Amino acid sequence: MDRTHLPRITIITPSYQQAPYLAECIRSLHDQGYPDLEHIIVDGGSTDGSREIIERYADKLAWWCCEKDKGQSDAINKGLARATGQVFGWLNSDDLLLPGSLHAVGEAFSTHPDMTVFTGVRIERAADGTERALAQDDPGDTEGYYIHPRINQQSTFMRMDLVKALPGVEQRLHYVMDYELWLQLMFRHGTAEVWVDPRPLSIFRLHPVSKTTTVHHRFLDEIASLLHRLSMATGSEEWARVLELGHRITPDLRDFPVTSAHAPLVQRMVRWFLLRWHHELYTASDLRMMKAFRRTDQVKEVALSGQEREWLSQVDAAVDVPGWWAFRLRRKWQHLQRRS
Repeated sequence: MDRTHLPRITIITPSYQQAPYLAECIRSLHDQGYPDLEHIIVDGGSTDGSREIIERYADKLAWWCCEKDKGQSDAINKGLARATGQVFGWLNSDDLLLPGSLHAVGEAFSTHPDMTVFTGVRIERAADGTERALAQDDPGDTEGYYIHPRINQQSTFMRMDLVKALPGVEQRLHYVMDYELWLQLMFRHGTAEVWVDPRPLSIFRLHPVSKTTTVHHRFLDEIASLLHRLSMATGSEEWARVLELGHRITPDLRDFPVTSAHAPLVQRMVRWFLLRWHHELYTASDLRMMKAFRRTDQVKEVALSGQEREWLSQVDAAVDVPGWWAFRLRRKWQHLQRRS
């Protein structure tokens, strides 16, 4: 590959109070020797020594700041406003890119300039140092890109012009802005130019204060908010009301380019979400939501995958009670029976 034809890749690193990881993150990008890397760091005003680390590497950066912002999405959009690359990705300051990943991405976009998304494998590194490769989407199941996408964010890169046309990420979201951006691109541009590559490209680090570890319920609330928005926009108000029973819905999210013709797809998306995350019930709101879901969803089991049928059977067994106290009593009785 002629390196003079490799596209400029812009990597935005949003950061806040991540000094223990920041220098390693920066080196993971710049030690690769990619010929046209534009690296932007947007720090939210850290007081843990992050500014001093950024200043140490300032000569390698296209732009950086250390000032208060409105959160990660705001930081990413602040970086996008200054980005000049043809390819966009973001790398959180506690994550890493693997050696050779930028060349793999650049060569892919150089060979396929109409590509919408290039996504590879990410490696999850636990706090104890153990690692595992996270699953990817199946390129043969493009409907899955909508229903149950595996967005390996650190290993996912997008055409910059398509991202800027939106523009940027949804600032009202703080946890699943990558999921919203993915869906925007899928609904606007389809799945034909999505490239799923089997190579590991990044390290996704889990540690005690990472957002993924500490606020999982907020991730689910924001996913539910996106599905609520899609349900309302496609005339599936009943499904939207189901989501309201179990989740805190973020209002006024930006629109998706969908119509009533997308209703069956959106309902499949909602069904998968509810069965995936609520086939086991833990709260009274879970019970209310899943009871309402079963009244709303009359799908025949033959239309479901084997995994969905398994989850549905668990849901049906759980909601077959008159109310929350009956559910708790039955669960307590089942627990005592298992112990005896």
